Amino acid sequence: MQYISARNVSEALYLAVQALETKGVEVDTRNGKALEFACPVMTSYSHSRERVLFYPMRDANPYFHLMESFWMLAGRNDVDWISKYNGRINNYSDDGVTFHGAYGHRWKNWFGFDQLEVAIHRLIHYENDRRTVIGMWDATKDFSTDNDGKDYPCNTQIMFWVRDNTLNMTVCNRSNDMIWGAYGANAVHMSILLEYMAARIDCAVGTYYQFSNNLHAYVDTLEKVKNIEPDYDPYLHLGDSGHYNPKPLVDEPACFDKELERWMNNETNTYTNSYFDQVLTPMDLSWGAWKAKNIDEAVRHAENIEDLAWRKACVEWLMRRW
Repeated sequence: MQYISARNVSEALYLAVQALETKGVEVDTRNGKALEFACPVMTSYSHSRERVLFYPMRDANPYFHLMESFWMLAGRNDVDWISKYNGRINNYSDDGVTFHGAYGHRWKNWFGFDQLEVAIHRLIHYENDRRTVIGMWDATKDFSTDNDGKDYPCNTQIMFWVRDNTLNMTVCNRSNDMIWGAYGANAVHMSILLEYMAARIDCAVGTYYQFSNNLHAYVDTLEKVKNIEPDYDPYLHLGDSGHYNPKPLVDEPACFDKELERWMNNETNTYTNSYFDQVLTPMDLSWGAWKAKNIDEAVRHAENIEDLAWRKACVEWLMRRW
């Protein structure tokens, strides 16, 4: 077992790149040559809310990462809404309308009930519970003799447990692209889920563990980050207090889901949960201006994002395209 212990996603990506370049085994895959770890990899994040990547050579799209996370929390699987932030994601839909393996839809709708609500009930009512397991892999629909589908869940299970009034989470993954998935989009998606669940049960956010049965990077992609330097300092210097204090995702758990639905449907309201007005809305306006080729307007809206990490990431992403 390879173990990567990190403070945040920036440190995890750096450590994983160094380890893979040293220990990686080259394999041929249906998507080209890749380096993979010869054994499963466990990654732990002690500060999972430091979820934003700033590495210029990685050039992560912060708009897509955050919007996809909320699309998941809403339980959706439609191509139309999320493709506004990444048109290439359409390539992973089998029918151009929905995504077969959409995580949020699996959490809340796929199995005929809302798994998150059951998990919340269990974590509140059963002390030290060890049976709170959310499934994303469905053997009746995903496990077959053909290999034609475009979108099968890579993350297969999520386990939650509470100790000392702190919620911890383990995500199990069958196959992880470490550049785009594990230490990119997934670090945002799953840490958002952990923070949301912690707010729903009134607990502190604990450790996020990611178990990757196959952790790999495609050779051409790995080349882009091979000279990556450790860059954890931005989080230590964001804000007047001298360190990053993330804006809370949830202010009022009782109405968060309904307000998320209203926000995604473009209903103009005053939101009790300030994340919608102060982070998502200016980020969405910034993206709209960028798509309209108005870079000055895009930067202006990005500078109104209240969460300093997402503000920094959006402004820098736009500046790289100036």
